[in-house]
Amino acid sequence: MYKLMIADDEQIVVDGIEFMVKDLFDNIEVVAKVNSGREAIEATMATVPDIVLMDIKMPGINGIEAITNIKKRHHNTKFVIISAYEQFEYAKQAVELGVSDYILKPVSFDNLKQVLIKVISEIEEERQQKKREIENREKLEKVIPVLEHGFIYSILMNTDYRDELYKYRDLFEINKELAYIMVLEFTEEGEGSQNVIGTGVKTQSFYPKVQSIIKYKCKCIIGPMIINRITIMIYEDQFDKEYEQRVKAIKLAESIQTAINEWIDVKIHIGIGSCYKLDKIKNSLEEAFHTLNRISGDHSLHINDIFEREPDDEYTYVDIKGDETHIIQLIENGNEESLVKELGVFFNKIEKKFGSSLVDMTNIMTELMVMVLSCSYRHNLDEGEVGYSTYLGELRRIEHVIELQNWCLRKMVYISQTIQSKRHLHISKIVLKAKEHIDARYNEELSLTDISKEVAISPQYFSKIFKEEIGLSFVEYVREKRMDIAKELLKTKNYSVKEICYKIGYNDPNYFSRLFKKLVGVSPTDFK
Repeated sequence: MYKLMIADDEQIVVDGIEFMVKDLFDNIEVVAKVNSGREAIEATMATVPDIVLMDIKMPGINGIEAITNIKKRHHNTKFVIISAYEQFEYAKQAVELGVSDYILKPVSFDNLKQVLIKVISEIEEERQQKKREIENREKLEKVIPVLEHGFIYSILMNTDYRDELYKYRDLFEINKELAYIMVLEFTEEGEGSQNVIGTGVKTQSFYPKVQSIIKYKCKCIIGPMIINRITIMIYEDQFDKEYEQRVKAIKLAESIQTAINEWIDVKIHIGIGSCYKLDKIKNSLEEAFHTLNRISGDHSLHINDIFEREPDDEYTYVDIKGDETHIIQLIENGNEESLVKELGVFFNKIEKKFGSSLVDMTNIMTELMVMVLSCSYRHNLDEGEVGYSTYLGELRRIEHVIELQNWCLRKMVYISQTIQSKRHLHISKIVLKAKEHIDARYNEELSLTDISKEVAISPQYFSKIFKEEIGLSFVEYVREKRMDIAKELLKTKNYSVKEICYKIGYNDPNYFSRLFKKLVGVSPTDFK
C-alpha cells in the first residue's frame, strides 16, 4: 500500500482527486488532504506519505517552498506538481527540485492514472534497489572476516600483500594512506606453552565479541586468533608530531583492553608498532611483535617508548632483513656481478643509517655472515672449504669500515663461487650417471621418467640440467646415440637396414630410414 497526500487550496480539486484515486487504485491510501503549504509540511511529519500531489499556488507558504522544506526531512517522498498553464514557470522550478512529474489542471482520469503508475514504478524500483543493496551488504559482511584474515595472513607470511590492501581500501572507500599494527596477546596466570594453548582455545570462544569491540573502536582490519594472539591493522591520519599519534594509539589500546575486560576477565598485553605508509606496514608488524616480547607489567607498550626512531629514517630493520635475504639468494644463484653490486648498495645503506659506526655495522655484518654460513651448510660446504671457524676472530680484528666491507665481500663471493662449483660437480655426476644408463640401454624403450628415477631427481629438473650440461635434450641425445651405433653397424656390412633398425631400438624401418637421412644427410642404404 502506498500513502498519498493531496495539497491544493481548492477543496473541490482535493475532493475530486481523492475520488479519482479511490476509483482508479486499490493500492493507494489517501492519508492527508490539506489546503496550504504550512499544512502540507505539518501533515508530512505526521503521516510520512510516499507520494505528494502538490499545488504550486497556495496561500502563505507556496508549493515550491513546501517541497523544499519537506525534502530536507523526507528524502524518499515523491512529489507530483498540480499546475495551471499560467503557473508553468513555477512548474519548471519544481522539476529542478527533483519532482517526479507534473499534472496540468483540470486533472483528468487518464493523466492522473498515467502519472501515479509512473511514480509507483519509481518507488518500487528504489525499494528493490535498496533491498538489493542491503542483501549485498549482508553478503559482504559475511565475506569481510575472510578477506581480513587472508590479508593479515599475507603480512604474517611475508607475501606480497599490497594489491590486496589497496583493493580492500577501495572496497570500503578508506582514503587514508597510513596505518600501524597492534597485536593483542591473551594470557592467564602461570607460564608454559600448555597455558598459552589453553588460553588460545578459551579465547577462540569469545573472539567474535572481541572482534566486535575492536571494530566499534576504530577503522581497522582484524586478523584471526592465532594461538593466543590477534593482529590488527589500524588506519591512521597524518600527524604533525609522532608523539601525538603514539599517545592516541596507546589510548586506543587501553580503551580496547578496558572494554574487553568489562566483558571477560582475561589478562591482555598489547604491542604497538609505529605508523607507516601502507606499503611499509610489515615494519610496524615486526615492531609490534618486538614490543610485545618486551612487555612486563604494563598492559600496552609502543615501540617508540623503548626504541627511538628517527623521523626521516626510512631504512628500517625490516628493510635490512629483506636486503640480507636478497643477498643470500644472490649467493645461492651464483650471480657474482649482481652480488657485488647489491653488497655495495647494502653497505651504503647501513653506513648511512649507523653513521659509519664500526660497532653497529660489524653487528649487522656478523648477523649477515651467520646467514651466509647457514646457506653454506645447506649446500654441504665443510670447514675445509669455507674456514668458518676463523670468521669471528677475523671480524674482531677489523678496525675500519672499508676493511669490514672488503672482508665481507671477499668471503661472500668466495662462498658463492664454492657453492656454484660444488653444484656443477653434483650436476655433472648426475648427468654422467644418466648418460651411462642411456648408453647401456639405448636399444630399449627409454623415457625421461625412467632415467630421472635412476638418478633420483624429478623429470623436470633432470630435463633442465641434462640439456644445460650436454647441450642436447634427453630425446636428442638418445636419438644421436642410436644414430652413432647405426653408423658403426652399417660400416660392418654384416646387418641389413631392417636388422639395424631393431637393434638400436626402433620398431619401424621406414621411420628409421627417414630419421637417418634427416640427421646424417644420406639414406642408410647409401651410407652403407
